[in-house]
Amino acid sequence: MAATRWKRALRMGRGRDRAYGILRQRLVGGHYQPGFHLREEVLAHEFQLSRSPIRAALKRLVDDGLATADAGRGVHVSEWSEADIEETFRIRLLLEPYAAELAAQRGGETLVARLEANNAAMAAAIARGDEAGIATIQASNREFHSTILEFAGAPRLRGILQPMIDMPIVVRSFFLYSPEELTQSLNHHRDITWAACMRDGELGRRAMQLHLRMSYARVLRHREAWREPPCPASTSSSSEARASASRPRHR
Repeated sequence: MAATRWKRALRMGRGRDRAYGILRQRLVGGHYQPGFHLREEVLAHEFQLSRSPIRAALKRLVDDGLATADAGRGVHVSEWSEADIEETFRIRLLLEPYAAELAAQRGGETLVARLEANNAAMAAAIARGDEAGIATIQASNREFHSTILEFAGAPRLRGILQPMIDMPIVVRSFFLYSPEELTQSLNHHRDITWAACMRDGELGRRAMQLHLRMSYARVLRHREAWREPPCPASTSSSSEARASASRPRHR
């Protein structure tokens, strides 16, 4: 009897983790529109699981800030207001430059090698200029910032900042950036990498601060466009959106 309960609990745990992983990837990647209702029964049918592991997975997404739970209304994909975006970037601006400072001082050759490999992958993806390249840029950006947090050697700092790197608004905005904006972001990554190479913590802090300020400015610039769902399946529509966003606006 005990063995049966243990096996059932193990299956439930695996199902919960699988559902959480897939749903988190979808929310981060903009698969669902903000406010979309994540219905337990629908997801349970899709994942061929009972509602209990789905409920547990949804609770984790709520804890991550990627979804919201309201009594009587269920769980919905988080709707990021401009106040939410501002708060998140302000927290990052306060803390992530410090993480870059620590990483530059502590990381050494291993950190530099990983950041340089990451920058090379991002550069190649920008040069391709297709939808698959945008997905690679998203992954590279996340990996770059996660690596900085890893080598900062500050677990509490990492625990606070890691969920903010996956802000869906930032992820979705990559579909709207012009090639020039993507290259600018890459160059900021290279500046941070150079600071790590020189073991210059102050330079790393300042470079990260500039990078985040520019990222925030780009998100605000495209705030209307990212309210529309991205269209990964259509290269032309995404390219047109990025081209339109990059054209100067006359007032």
